Amino acid sequence: MKSANYIASLINSFVGLEVETHRINGTGGLSKHPYPTGLLDEKKHHFIKNDFLETQSELITPPELNTKQGLTDLGAYHQALRSELASSEYLWPYSMPPKLRSDHTDIEIAQTDYKNYIYRQKVAKLRKIERTAETGVHVNVGLTPAALQLMAEDSTPENLDNLYLQAAVGFMTHRWLLTYLFGATPVAFKNYFSSTATSPKRPVRSIRNSKLGFGNGFIASYRSVSDYVDDIEAAVRDHKIIAEREYYGTVRLKRTPHLTDLLSEGILYIELRIYDLDPFAPLGVSADAVNLVRLMFAFFASNQPFNLDQVNEEIQVAADKNEAVAMENPFAITQFHDQAATFINKLKTFSLGISLPFNAQQLCLRMLERIDNPLLTPSARLISWTNRDSQQLFEKLLLMAKCYQSDFLTHPVYGFEDRSAAEQQRILQQLKMGNQLSSN
Repeated sequence: MKSANYIASLINSFVGLEVETHRINGTGGLSKHPYPTGLLDEKKHHFIKNDFLETQSELITPPELNTKQGLTDLGAYHQALRSELASSEYLWPYSMPPKLRSDHTDIEIAQTDYKNYIYRQKVAKLRKIERTAETGVHVNVGLTPAALQLMAEDSTPENLDNLYLQAAVGFMTHRWLLTYLFGATPVAFKNYFSSTATSPKRPVRSIRNSKLGFGNGFIASYRSVSDYVDDIEAAVRDHKIIAEREYYGTVRLKRTPHLTDLLSEGILYIELRIYDLDPFAPLGVSADAVNLVRLMFAFFASNQPFNLDQVNEEIQVAADKNEAVAMENPFAITQFHDQAATFINKLKTFSLGISLPFNAQQLCLRMLERIDNPLLTPSARLISWTNRDSQQLFEKLLLMAKCYQSDFLTHPVYGFEDRSAAEQQRILQQLKMGNQLSSN
């Protein structure tokens, strides 16, 4: 029986966010402006970067012990980026790209440096450049010194790797649930799909999380760290993927800078690549989405329910399950309703009586409500909000982009609301220059 303090330390793990979004113009096309010149050079900036494409901005928060602080960091980074956009620029709040030109000449690969540019050209040519234009939210989760201390003699490198593998497998096998609860790409806009491509005939839960989204179909083994590394290296040799970093698995095992460092130094954290941008959350991700990841990580890490020798088969079954959920009608109760409710109830029981910075019981009740009522999910909300009209959805998303821009630029700097106006401007300038600041 794990102690309440240990479970709390797992839930209160370090969590960092990576949020990608496109810079767009006033009519909803991809922006033609370069990376904002008022920011530190993108090669040097630690938390405001260009991602794969020239218009893809990425905001990267430091690992934080509680979700509120992580979202506060993200809010301040939004303000730093947005304050340097051109007057006609906005951030697109949806994971599928806005309307594209038929020849895709409006999609430019980011030229951060020559080596990266060549790699991205290869990926774009092989995977189709329009597929690289999707954006989303990555969640990084790692153990804290407090958790390691409570593990005591159990905190051996082998045990830590097994703990992270259990969590990784847990998220891989439950991706379908997160796709149901937070999927938010029911439609794609003009010229994402070619006239000859297979495309959904009706709205779905998440195009991005389906096989129609960006990816290469390759899944590494999660039986062990060595199997994971061997599989990715073999995939590169066999030309299944272009490079190690082109492994786009739902969960990545992380230890920088090299993949093989996992073998010598062990897993430092895991990276979840699941969430669509939430258009109803100004930051692109909600506290509920982050806190559910915290609960799930702790549940898998504490209970370690998987036989790692058999997980590859389970992961493949779960991938098919996720595909089915991603392509479901957003208004329909999922075919896996009972399994979803059972798992959330397990999380509810698991977190009962644990002292946390957020109310885990209420979070689970909100998720159960979504499971019973799909109209509460983001995908269904988007479609019902616009009477199932994709053009109307596009126009409302563009309006949201403009409203969010205005709200962020008039809001006091996140985390520093009690400072004077002059002090806030100084803080904002520091953020633009890539300097981390603490609001604690």
